[in-house]
Amino acid sequence: MSESEGTAVLVALFALRCVLPLAITLAFGYFMNRLVDRWNAEDLARQPEAPEVETPVTQPRSSIKLPTVTIPCWVLNNCEEKAREGCAAYNQPGIPCFLARLRADGKLPAGCADCEIYAKAMTVPVRA
Repeated sequence: MSESEGTAVLVALFALRCVLPLAITLAFGYFMNRLVDRWNAEDLARQPEAPEVETPVTQPRSSIKLPTVTIPCWVLNNCEEKAREGCAAYNQPGIPCFLARLRADGKLPAGCADCEIYAKAMTVPVRA
């Protein structure tokens, strides 16, 4: 056997040993993906159409009942008369103090998280 024939045999054996299994694996993967796509299409065709979900009816803002506060915050905090005049909670006594401050300032004051009124209002479920 000549040197070129020996080289050709080695290349052919390499192709049989490495390239052919790789080609078979890639072809098998391709056909399996096609089969899975067909199965998914069949499943979608068999599934019933999803029912429409009803959107919840929102209540008008005026019908929402706010938690009642028995002791005003200016009494609990011993606020002076001068401080009360500019306070949003003092000027709107019908709603909880933290809510009045939230509406007036656009954010909840830092001390509200530790306040007795805020804690009590957050633990009581609000019923509409």
